[in-house]
Amino acid sequence: MKIISFLIISFFFIYCKQETKINPHSVTSMVQKNTHSKEAIKMLRDFYLNFYSSDEPLDKKKSMKDFVSSRVLKRIDSLTKNPENLIIDYDPFIKGQDYNGESIKKSLEIKPLKNNDEYRVSFLQFGGQDEAKTNIDVLVKKDDSGKFLIYSIINDEHLNFK
Repeated sequence: MKIISFLIISFFFIYCKQETKINPHSVTSMVQKNTHSKEAIKMLRDFYLNFYSSDEPLDKKKSMKDFVSSRVLKRIDSLTKNPENLIIDYDPFIKGQDYNGESIKKSLEIKPLKNNDEYRVSFLQFGGQDEAKTNIDVLVKKDDSGKFLIYSIINDEHLNFK
């Protein structure tokens, strides 16, 4: 009787147990996504630290072409080239005209968003006690040479390309 009970219980557990099958392609995809995410976050960190971690003028620093796609740069140029009719009169990468480089450097955070290739860059522009963090949501993609670039600023009505 004990043997029959043991066999019945064993078959019951074997039957009820759901086998988890791991798709090797999904594992590879998850590893690639994680690697891409780390590389994209590093590029965004380098971009903000190169351009916004000090109060020096941007023309003395590395070219934005190394971090921002030509379509974004062309759109910014088209929106700022006519001083009589400026469409944007702020720096879209910080949502402002002025900033404190040291404050951005100390408070910079970059996190992936829900959708692939989308990231939130957060920082304090001036480091004030009651200051809310500025959030810049960007789409980052690899170009043909395999370099990550900012392809749009998702939460900017002029640079989200919708």
